[in-house]
Amino acid sequence: MPRFLLCLLLALSPAGIFAETAPKVEATPEKLPTAQSPLPWHMVNLWWTMPATDNFESLEIDFSISDDVDSSKLNLYIAPIGLGQINGVNFYGGIQTNIGGYPVSDASPQGDYHKGKGAIFSRWGNKDLDTSFVRPALDGLTEAAGYEGDFASGRRPFAWHGGKYTYAVRKLNYEKDADGREWTWVGAFVTEQATQKTQFITALKFPGRTLKFWGRHSAFIEIYGGKKVVIADLPKLEIRFGTPHVNGETMKVQKLDVNFPRRSKDPASPAIMTAELDGAEVVCKLKNEIFEREKWSYPLIK
Repeated sequence: MPRFLLCLLLALSPAGIFAETAPKVEATPEKLPTAQSPLPWHMVNLWWTMPATDNFESLEIDFSISDDVDSSKLNLYIAPIGLGQINGVNFYGGIQTNIGGYPVSDASPQGDYHKGKGAIFSRWGNKDLDTSFVRPALDGLTEAAGYEGDFASGRRPFAWHGGKYTYAVRKLNYEKDADGREWTWVGAFVTEQATQKTQFITALKFPGRTLKFWGRHSAFIEIYGGKKVVIADLPKLEIRFGTPHVNGETMKVQKLDVNFPRRSKDPASPAIMTAELDGAEVVCKLKNEIFEREKWSYPLIK
């Protein structure tokens, strides 16, 4: 599993038990992430806990962005699906200011890495993954590699801006390969709510005919590498996430947690983002200064 996905799985370490005669040892203060911390900055993770779905057909989550983001100045990843799991296979998806990949036809204006706004849908697995697991659009991009764990991914140019959107993954068609193994193609789509225009992003192949979706949902926001980040120049964005919908129904949320990664292995981010609940939406606000954070993880819904 890639490093940035490991940071989504939170763990608590029990305190050690010492004999009464043991000398008291002062803990070394933990160094908090700073403006010099290496990218990527995984600024916030959100985790919904909800019932699992045995016969999965679709997942949708609404999100909104308060203002446009200049792709020449910032590499920003907004992931309404920060981590999902179908039949035990991890995946994620969202929009980026600069997508990367390799063109599948002359219809793609992108070339290779970091060439403009777009949407992405990726899944993880074993070393047998290659671009045959991706069904891209004609102007799309693909990649299969192992530098973030073994993954296969499809991307497509998508000129997003400030506004309201819906990111969706939907069960498409089933097939059986020459070895008799069963597979199901799952497609990713982004809808701009103002125009109700939906764009297909790509489709990925998952094992099995009947799909089971796990009982969780994640979203995250990240500044990734490739461009120098000057915190004072960051846009003051407000990004909102709605409640996940599975198979067309609003999920019954049992719990909702927020986590701000602070350890270098997570990867860490300086304290430049807040998250709070506004009705059924989670509001994440990007600041252009580092502030003193009291809590690095807490529940929004208990």
